[in-house]
Amino acid sequence: MGVDFRIKKGDRVMIIHAAEDRALLVVPKGQKLIETLTREVTELGLKGGVISGLGALIHAELGYYHLEEKHYLRKTFSEMDYELISLTGNLSLKDGAPYIHVHAALGDNQFRVFGGHLFEAEVAVTAEISIVSLGKMPVRDLDLPLGLATICRIQ
Repeated sequence: MGVDFRIKKGDRVMIIHAAEDRALLVVPKGQKLIETLTREVTELGLKGGVISGLGALIHAELGYYHLEEKHYLRKTFSEMDYELISLTGNLSLKDGAPYIHVHAALGDNQFRVFGGHLFEAEVAVTAEISIVSLGKMPVRDLDLPLGLATICRIQ
């Protein structure tokens, strides 16, 4: 695999560069970020990976995990476009399917920052996402004491 500056028709995701071990994706305004990334890593055949990115989001649903109660407190940020100051995470398998696990730091127009687990968001301007493949796929299984699916093995 080796792709340089390809624009996909329909969803208009730009793949600036993709190789067996890395990809730079530009996700345009209006696309659902996690849904789009999941589709693209599947099509590119990436095997695990480290994800980082920046851009701008709206309708971003963030979560804070309550360990004692074993559930997420969720909040959606829809009041404005938010700077995606930092997106960091990984690509693994969960329930046999590619799983994007990322945390995001969002900044508002008052320079306040909000962060947490990113469930989903709509791209407000653009999102520039880098993925460095691990070459093997980490697998998540349920960790009962934590109440979460955590990376526990490599496939």
